[in-house]
Parts: sequence; C-alpha cells; structure tokens
Amino acid sequence: MKLNKQLCLLSGFAFLLNANLSIASDGKATERKLAEQIQHIELQLEQLKSSQKLTTPTEVSTKNWQINSYGSLVYKSENFFRNTQDINPKRRAKTDLERVVFEFVYNFDPTWEVEIELEYEHGGVGAALEYDGFEEFGEFESEIEAGGEIIVEKLQAKYTHNKYLAIKLGHIFVPVGLGTNLHKPSQYFTAQRHWSEASMLPQVWHETGVNVITKWQNFTAQTLITTGLNSEFFRTYNWVSTGHQRRFESVNADDLAFTLRLDYGDIKNGTGIGISYYNGDTSGNRNNTNKIDADGNLSIIGLSGAWRQGNWTAIGQYLYGELEDSQAITLANKTTPGLKPGNFAQLGSVAESAFVEVAFNSQHMFNLSHPLYLFGAYEYANPVKETESGNAMSRFDTQEYSFGLNYLPTSNLIFKAQLAEQNYAQQNLSNTHSFSLSFGYYFSI
Repeated sequence: MKLNKQLCLLSGFAFLLNANLSIASDGKATERKLAEQIQHIELQLEQLKSSQKLTTPTEVSTKNWQINSYGSLVYKSENFFRNTQDINPKRRAKTDLERVVFEFVYNFDPTWEVEIELEYEHGGVGAALEYDGFEEFGEFESEIEAGGEIIVEKLQAKYTHNKYLAIKLGHIFVPVGLGTNLHKPSQYFTAQRHWSEASMLPQVWHETGVNVITKWQNFTAQTLITTGLNSEFFRTYNWVSTGHQRRFESVNADDLAFTLRLDYGDIKNGTGIGISYYNGDTSGNRNNTNKIDADGNLSIIGLSGAWRQGNWTAIGQYLYGELEDSQAITLANKTTPGLKPGNFAQLGSVAESAFVEVAFNSQHMFNLSHPLYLFGAYEYANPVKETESGNAMSRFDTQEYSFGLNYLPTSNLIFKAQLAEQNYAQQNLSNTHSFSLSFGYYFSI
C-alpha cells in the first residue's frame, strides 16, 4: 500500500510539472530546469515499478515439484527377413508410437526427493508372464492385462548428503550403456535409439537396488547393487538383453549384480567420457532352477563419450561382454517345459557392439533461425562373436551406415530423417536399406 501511494504521488507530481512546462514561456532556462525535474521523476517512477514487480508475491517461486514428459513416434520403410533361414528380404513400411514418458519429481526438503518415471511403450498390448511351478513340471503362463503397456522405469528415493555424496534407492537405472544417459529424442541423432546397444543389453536398463554416487571435481563415481538378469530368456539374436525380468509380476532377487561407473565431465551436456563395469550371476534368478547347474556369470564393460565443439557434436560407445556357461544355458532353455524356445541355436559366450555418430549444426549455412543438424552414423553388433563350442554363426554380425538430418523448430520439438544401409557378415545375404522419419518432444513444468 505504501509503495502504491508513492507511485500515485509521484505520478501526480509529474503531471503537474508537465502542465507547468506547457504554460511556461518566460525563459528557456526555466523550461530546461523543469524538463530535468520531469526526467528525474520519471526515472524514480520506473525504479519503483521495477521494485514492485520484483516483490509481488505471485512472482516468488516456491515450487518443490517438477513434471517432465518426452516421447517419440517413428515411421520406417525397410527390408526385412522373415526368419534366420530367409535370404530374400521383403520391404515393409510401419509406424510405431515408441513411447510416451512422464517423470514426476517431488522434493520433500533439500536432502530428500522422490522421482517416478512411467513409460507407455508402443501404445500396444500389455501382458504379464507368470511361472506356475505346480503345473506339471512347471509352466510359463502369459496373461493379457490391458490395452496399453505401462512400465514403471523408475521409482527412487534420493538422499543428497552434500555436493560430494548422494544415495539413490528403489527401482533405479543401471548406468551401463549410453542409452541410459542419452535416451531422450534430442539426445541422439539417429531416428531411433541405437539398435546395436539393444542387441546386447536392456536398453534403458532399470533394476531394484541401491546406487551410491560420489563426486570430486569433474569426476563422478557410481556404485550399485541391484537385482540381476534371468538367463531363461537369453537369446541368440539379442544375447542377454531379454533377460531383463520386467515381464514378470515379481522379480527374482537370488542373484544380485554389481555395477561400477566412472565418468569424467558431463556426457549429457556433450563434454564427458565414462567407463562402466557390470558383473553378476544369472542362473539363480531362473524360475526353473533345476535345469542348470552353473552360475551363468555375466560381465560387461562399456566405454562411452560425448564431445561438442562449436557446431560439431560426436557421440560414441563400445560394449564388450562375456557370459560363462553359455552352452549349459542354451541346453537348459531348450528343454524348459512351457517356455517357447525362440532361437536357441547358439548363445554367444562373447558379444560386442559399438556405434558412433557425428553431427554438424548447419543453420548458419542456410540462414535458419533454428538448429538443423546433418549427421552420419555407424553401428555394429555381433551378439555371437564367440561360442563355447563350435564355430560362431555370422547371421547376426551386422553393420549399418546411415546419414540424415535433425531439425528443431523449438528447443522442445525435434524432427528427424535417416537413410541407412545394413551389411551382413553372412555371405549369402545382400545389403538391405531403410528409410526412417521420426518426431520427438520434451517439456518440463
């Protein structure tokens, strides 16, 4: 009220001075003096208005919560093989509502926060898999539950002790693979997330456990103890990625896994490099444990990084993994009652994958007001690089070369196009080609 009263008085005084100026005709000196007084009063008015704006209660932010959302939609025309024996690919076009994700963050106080992340995948069929041990020799049963699959990717409580130490516990991300860090549509340049990573391990990997995060200068170290994978669903064509137990209503936790990740810099902002190591047994989490007498120990090491300089951005990753007892796991999966075998021809004892993408922001070349990235990418994956016995098949030893563009009409929307050629190590398979379009969004309130 006091401030408003001052504003009224000063406004009135300025009006009177303006009136005096209009009738003053007895000398230029008086006119100049009055003009200076008016200018001084107008400056005071502006300062008072600014002060009032800054102290308005509605402008003060007291929000302790945040909602984020992102998603992507893809169109793809590609050559595909009907099965592993097919050597004459057909062309098919398809669309996929890849995902719509909602993140909810609530800060109870400066030290404690809870974060939840829900993902709707493919807008498609939701199903759960149960293991019924009382059905004959044990049987897996599928149950359709809903018209749209919903996955809780994250449900974590985070305690921040200080800027050097934080602890996450609950259902958390496993930081192996760059897809866990850079999975939003604007954080990679290809039309879809990298298939090479998905050929080896769960893409955007999430398990239940504890994550201790320590920071020192530009170094960040993460140490995790989480639930492990289930070898019942390891497959030839995507190695251990389908051993993720998210298909089950409850997760077996007899075998736990240890993960260590060390980063220098900030990969999410394009100035960092990191190395990760994962180790854990996989046989103890099988539902039908009497089929195998081996640990099925799994080790994965990954090296990843992102670099941004001027208009150039480069992102890359290399993954290498070893699976012990792969032959015993293959035999056990072939003979598990009720388990649809899929492709159990061979299971790699060693798997490998890599990708690199380089992009250039060309907006200044075309006088655009928004970023236009031109990119080239290379991907490689071989989930059966080596086997315990016999010669490893070359059917899934694949490389892909691609190029395309990303356009961001706003910082929250991204449109992508990509042309790609796939090459196969198997001699009687011809190169195939694909064309993709995608659209992604991100916002935060």
